[in-house]
Amino acid sequence: MRVVSFLLLLFVVPTACDQVTVRSRGDAGTDSLASQWQLVDAGQTNFNAVSGSSADNVFVVGDEGTILHWDGTALLPEESGTTANLRGVVVASDSLTYTVGEQGTILRRQNGVWSADVPVTTAVLNAVWTDGTSACAVGEQGIALVSSGGSWTLVANPRNDNYYAIADCNDGLFTIGSLGVVSHIDVGAKSISAVSLPGYTKLLAGATRWASGAYFVGVDGGFFFWSAGKATKVDGLPQVFLHGVAVADGDAWVVGNEGFVAKLPGGLSPTIIPTPDDRWLVSIYAASATDLWIVGRSGAILRGPPGVRGVGDGGAH
Repeated sequence: MRVVSFLLLLFVVPTACDQVTVRSRGDAGTDSLASQWQLVDAGQTNFNAVSGSSADNVFVVGDEGTILHWDGTALLPEESGTTANLRGVVVASDSLTYTVGEQGTILRRQNGVWSADVPVTTAVLNAVWTDGTSACAVGEQGIALVSSGGSWTLVANPRNDNYYAIADCNDGLFTIGSLGVVSHIDVGAKSISAVSLPGYTKLLAGATRWASGAYFVGVDGGFFFWSAGKATKVDGLPQVFLHGVAVADGDAWVVGNEGFVAKLPGGLSPTIIPTPDDRWLVSIYAASATDLWIVGRSGAILRGPPGVRGVGDGGAH
């Protein structure tokens, strides 16, 4: 059920402006790349995650139970039934989406209706993954949960790491977090085991599958390709806290603090892409190479990339 709110007015009233001006970085002139991002006015809510299954099925989640759904025509709020801050979201298909958050909140959207799964922890959950059959959620204080039949089970974990993202690879499902920890989760066996990235003991915050492995990103421009249990560091990024990573047509896109966005063709040689403001950007979903969704703090929702998708092209309403 969709809820009527100020967000609804911003997105669906024909006379409302669906691209807004936000704080300028100074380099956002009318002809600059920064000016070509499409900016969606969504108030001042902190948005924490974005995911989708296609260009016409994208979900954004944030604080105070906020859920927005893009159906290819309009970006509209949906009733979550909670006031908990939502931290992670994964979209398996048009008919199945999960979001997780504080107070151990797990919400499931099936066939257009949101419902709460029975909580098994009160810990903060930061990320969730599903293949449509099994699911996994991770969070703070070493919390990892798995589900393979509709109910959630705690995974015994001797460590107290904070986990922030999940990615599946050919060699399994991995979660990343504090102190450069990478942990393998076996959903069937309900087990977890950890390793650390050699020479990197800083926080890892974002992950996505790529080819047979995955990309991990984190503090101080940390960017790694993980495959077959080994990490290869990719250099060249500035010492920015990188929060999110996505892949489109083989190219990696990363987002981070102070409006930072960079493209790494083939995962190498980054090019920094200017953005129109300095809000923290924390999550990115690539529907395609020409349709990226980026979300962050204080209402940040950007759609691009610049030079491909202009402000007037297929805007959110």
